[in-house]
Amino acid sequence: MRRSAAALVALLVAAIALAACWGEPPGPRSLVLVVVDTLRADHLGAWGYAAHPTSPRLDAWLPRSRLYERAFSTSPWTLPTMGSLLTARWPVHHGGGQRPRDRRTGVTPLRAELPTLPERFQAAGFATAAIVSNAFLAPTFGASRGFDLYDFEASTILKSRRADEIVRLGLAWIDRQGDRPFLLLLHLFDPHIGYDARPPYRGRFSAGVDSRFSLPITSVPDLRREAATLAESERRFVRAAYDEEIATVDAQLGHLLDALEQRGFLEHSLVALTADHGEELFEHAGFEHGHALWQELLHVPLAFWGVRVQPGRESVPVSLVDLAPTLLDATGLEPLPQADGVSLWPNLTRGAALSLRPLYAEGLLYGGERKTVIHWPDKLIWVPATGEWRHFDLAADPGESNPGAAPETPGIQALQRAASELWQLGTPRAESPDALAPLDDDTRDALRGLGYLE
Repeated sequence: MRRSAAALVALLVAAIALAACWGEPPGPRSLVLVVVDTLRADHLGAWGYAAHPTSPRLDAWLPRSRLYERAFSTSPWTLPTMGSLLTARWPVHHGGGQRPRDRRTGVTPLRAELPTLPERFQAAGFATAAIVSNAFLAPTFGASRGFDLYDFEASTILKSRRADEIVRLGLAWIDRQGDRPFLLLLHLFDPHIGYDARPPYRGRFSAGVDSRFSLPITSVPDLRREAATLAESERRFVRAAYDEEIATVDAQLGHLLDALEQRGFLEHSLVALTADHGEELFEHAGFEHGHALWQELLHVPLAFWGVRVQPGRESVPVSLVDLAPTLLDATGLEPLPQADGVSLWPNLTRGAALSLRPLYAEGLLYGGERKTVIHWPDKLIWVPATGEWRHFDLAADPGESNPGAAPETPGIQALQRAASELWQLGTPRAESPDALAPLDDDTRDALRGLGYLE
């Protein structure tokens, strides 16, 4: 009798386990990927920012998300980062944004032979759309591959499509899809300079700062040149103007998430939020982005909401190369070949442990070239012109104020060897005019207006 009872219990346990396996809910049916241009993580409340209430709507939504506290971009400007997001490859592998000798001659596009995230979804029958406004996301640079709809309008320093319009267009497109699964990319430009938030956010934080500056903040070359000598009041005003743009975006992100929840989207689909890079606001005597690899430029927000997402905070560092593998894994599609990123889906849904691994960033838009590798808490910055390696301990020195020579420990030496192998140190990159995506007059004018061309 006891043996029969034990056998019955064992059978019941096995049946429950099998039923749990069979009953595992499906992954997301559709996906919305939101990328906010120039949004540094440490200016959001959920990442500890207290100077201004920049993100009340996100702060209310983030406890329902899986939030990655240490997510890093692969470059301090848009094209290399978006290339990594779309291909799951480091910039050295996807090629987008590699520097020609003269930036005015063109820009190196994403390598045409590399498959992209939207191409994978498109081939699987998903509707695919992108609504973007950054001039470096012009179709000629390769980011448009795989999108059925690529709604591109180049922004300038004085004129851009605002977050409310992008969100409105995105929701209207979603409503037209009916029951068809889809991938939608929304790229919100607002925190990019010029800083000139719309009411009611315009002046909300900057009005009380005694400064010779006034809105809008548009003088990129002057601010870069004077960054090291500006009075603290001027710096406070610029930071406040930047924060006002974040508050504008925060309101629209809240509206987007509310609207998706009202449509029942979060019950069966997935939303991912991140940024392409951050912004230096004088922390290292510099301004804006594209010129350095400091944490204020590489540390970006990353959060997910939706079906099967296990809310919580994850402190193990991750990279934007991990986004494409995660979204493909979530929907059961084949991974991109030779991906440098890893899927976060097991961590997102079950809290599965993530492994510490080297994370890379490179490709400056202007100034002397730098490359970096982070293997938490160690960060190495390599200066190709001199061969110098600079070392930072990000746990002890999060502001990167105390650079030191790379210590000659086995761990650091192994990190240097891995980075050297990836970057092929000392190997010149062949450059051919045929390899550049030429700049048309509109794109050249937009990039010049943003301070990227002389």
